[in-house]
Amino acid sequence: MKNLDKVAPYTSSVAQGDWGTMTTLLAETAISAKDSISFADKTLLANYVYKKNGTYKLIYTTVAMDGSIENYAEDDGILPTLFLSPDQENYVSVIPYHPDKELEISIPVFHRDGVELPKGNRPFTGNFIGTTDSYSIFHDVPFEDNKPDKILAIEFINGKLKKKHNVKIPLPANNRIAICDKTIHLLANDGSILLHREIDEKGNVLRSREIDANDIDVLQILSSSFDKDSYLLAQDNDKIILEKIDAAGASEIIALVDFADPLFNTWQPVDIADDTFVTRFNTEFGNGWLTTKNDELLEIFYSKGEQGYRNLLTNALLPIPRDKLIISSINKTTEHAYAVVFYPMADDTAENAELIVLNRRLP
Repeated sequence: MKNLDKVAPYTSSVAQGDWGTMTTLLAETAISAKDSISFADKTLLANYVYKKNGTYKLIYTTVAMDGSIENYAEDDGILPTLFLSPDQENYVSVIPYHPDKELEISIPVFHRDGVELPKGNRPFTGNFIGTTDSYSIFHDVPFEDNKPDKILAIEFINGKLKKKHNVKIPLPANNRIAICDKTIHLLANDGSILLHREIDEKGNVLRSREIDANDIDVLQILSSSFDKDSYLLAQDNDKIILEKIDAAGASEIIALVDFADPLFNTWQPVDIADDTFVTRFNTEFGNGWLTTKNDELLEIFYSKGEQGYRNLLTNALLPIPRDKLIISSINKTTEHAYAVVFYPMADDTAENAELIVLNRRLP
């Protein structure tokens, strides 16, 4: 395969502030955010960039912490899913054009010299979770009664993609999942009990324990371990809370912040430093993200009633002069730093042509 060609599909601008560095990408016609992921100390975006005739190209964009960008065009592929190899090399699964069938291939984003075009596989619909020593792990929840969760474990040998393994996880289903210290942890609400399991890449249960759920619905795993403290994110009684679980299985509830608006969705926490995680969320009234370190809340940004995001701990405003911003993704850049990708919600008469990338470092 040949390496990607550089292109220039956007005009861009960079603004600096106490809150960080903000890069704005503006396409001539329209842009659709598809995926993003860490790329060393940068952010790698995968977007569709549209022409006036309605056709589009898949464009990869790297955004550095100083706001500078580089752009590359995919030769043949749509529906990108970005992921990392165990060596932290950037890969993408795409579906090349074929008149009769849709098959997915997984290839390096960069450095394609010497890479042979692989055979296609049936597309996997899950989310990239992280890596173990030799596998890149995806997770899919079918949301159908008595249907088990699925894992796609992409095996690498000597830095090369070797094989894809489709695995069904033993019931119960609808697990929260996290990779901590290169091991896969699952957490499922099973009645009044939290079932905590550690599995290998083939779905075999290695360790299991039951924990009193305290009638709390866990939103996300921040960290999970059988041998030391685990931290789970939840909401209860108009507060965002942590449930801290020690190695013996005893739990403690820790209130982080008053927050009366029900959290509709939360996304997989992003590990940006030791025991430090950024988690994005949305509500009926807006969206935002919060940063925790162990049982401490470091910041919580929320868009409700704002053009931008207000840190509810300090009341400081991160100004973005747009209405109804959508958070597309959050990724780690360097230690204690992260990037947030936004786009304005377009109305019924217009298409969105703008992406905004905020690079922020914790104070």
